[in-house]
Amino acid sequence: MRRFLLVSLVFLSGLSLWGAEKKAPPIGSIPMTPISQFLYFAVASENPGSVYQLNLLTKDISPLYTRPHGQLYSFAFHPGIPEKLYYVNANDTKIFRVLWLRDHWSEEEVIYQHTTYVKDIAFGPEPVTGTPAPGGPPLRLFFSEATGAGGGKIYYLDGRNRPVLFYEVRMWWAGDFAFDENGVLYLSSGNRAPAKLYKVEGGTVYTLYRHPEPIKGFVVRGGKIYFANWRGSVYVLDLTTGEVEELFANPRRFRWLSDVNFRD
Repeated sequence: MRRFLLVSLVFLSGLSLWGAEKKAPPIGSIPMTPISQFLYFAVASENPGSVYQLNLLTKDISPLYTRPHGQLYSFAFHPGIPEKLYYVNANDTKIFRVLWLRDHWSEEEVIYQHTTYVKDIAFGPEPVTGTPAPGGPPLRLFFSEATGAGGGKIYYLDGRNRPVLFYEVRMWWAGDFAFDENGVLYLSSGNRAPAKLYKVEGGTVYTLYRHPEPIKGFVVRGGKIYFANWRGSVYVLDLTTGEVEELFANPRRFRWLSDVNFRD
């Protein structure tokens, strides 16, 4: 099992995130415990594409859902209704949804069609522009578009299923993003090596981590970032200690491992 150390925690301008650049901590002897026994992942090279369930304790793998046709790059479960699965093919303009019905999945349904390719999706809180509503802002489905040659945009679907521009990325970016539990936006540089993870807060983009392999889809939970390496591995980065651990690796079976998520 491979481990990496946090290379740097810096601003994009080169300044330290907390004032003085921190040294990487030593590798601990106790493996990091995942927040859930099950992690889900997608493999972009497969056609038809699937979402797989990985038991992090036993390393057993089983398909959770397989499309009738077409690739599956990125996916998200509805936070309040985990039986709802949303997904995209990064070479298509549509966002799809299926629903688990006791013993089978519903037929594939297109819930939105964009003007260009949709690269990634994630659920997050709707941006607050005025007085916050009681109980907090509603959850919205966010999605991204990216040229792959530099820049891109993140939108969310409003209550009428209309796209609203949320954030414009002005750096090399393949479209992968996620939110933490507080609604903070994170980005990854995508299928290039070496790769970076970023945090966007207060209008500033911070470089959180540099990795020698690509970083594609990822999920942020409990102070950790779980990410796919566009090959056959899944890693977890502890944002407190800077320690990075390889949770799973099977490059012979899985190529272009493109996204990971939990089923909340």
